Amino acid sequence: MNLLESLRAFMRVAEYGNFSRAAKQIGVTQSNLSKQVAALEEHLDVRLLSRTTRRLKLTAEGVTYLRYARRILDYVEEAEGQVGRSKSTASGLVRVGSPYAFAQRHLVERVGRLLDRYPRMKIEIAVSDLTPSLIEQEIDIAVRLGELSGDLVGKRIGTASRVAVASPGYLKRCGTPKTPDDLARHECLVFTNPTIDRGWTFDWPDGRTTINVSGSFRSNSAQLIKEACLAGRGIAVMPEWLFDQPLRSGELVRVLRKFEPQGIPVSLVHTSRRYVPFKTRVVFDFLFAELRKELNRAAVEAAG
Repeated sequence: MNLLESLRAFMRVAEYGNFSRAAKQIGVTQSNLSKQVAALEEHLDVRLLSRTTRRLKLTAEGVTYLRYARRILDYVEEAEGQVGRSKSTASGLVRVGSPYAFAQRHLVERVGRLLDRYPRMKIEIAVSDLTPSLIEQEIDIAVRLGELSGDLVGKRIGTASRVAVASPGYLKRCGTPKTPDDLARHECLVFTNPTIDRGWTFDWPDGRTTINVSGSFRSNSAQLIKEACLAGRGIAVMPEWLFDQPLRSGELVRVLRKFEPQGIPVSLVHTSRRYVPFKTRVVFDFLFAELRKELNRAAVEAAG
């Protein structure tokens, strides 16, 4: 029995609660993974997992052993890094979750450069404007907009600036708001992402004001909010990168320019608090550095 491999196998099964998902993550067959965990249990002479028809659960001994297994694997990986393990050895599949518009604007080109640097790696970008469970969707790293839930581990990249926009046709038909209070008389396109406050908060010289907006059109898709705005259905407040092209072309125009919509926190997250695979850490560190630089640059440009 390879003890380290069995520890990794056990930890992945415990994390995913499912042999099938854990096997995909490690890149082995389900039967091989089951044999590794069984060998570990035989070696320890204890039952680590309670197997039911619906889900695997850790036994009391399994909970204790998992805590020590994580420490052991952390030390092993730290030791490998300290003795100069080449980053070119990073290999395997890493799945990155992201909102569609963010991935289109910020990830595609950067992921391409990362793959050029590490030819043995594969990166899959899974896009969704919802906030799916990283474990259920088998996502290793995710970009999250808004406040983080307590079950995720991550780093704050920065803040995404937002803009208030509308189509010229809508403004001609319904008028141009002069202050945030005027939004009560307008159709507002409501983005129903649960991690982003549905109230629109604006900063202006006299302080900060939050408007509880409403409208006949709402969606959990940023892309559909954009399309509705282009179609003249109302006013939208969304991240600036979503509207880059239509603002340049004149299809959309900014409104309430004296009142700056409050930005959205942007974070890069993963699930495990202790053990992070080497390939995942390579992708995480690269994207964090690149995205923080980009968001900081955008913030400076917006301030200027």
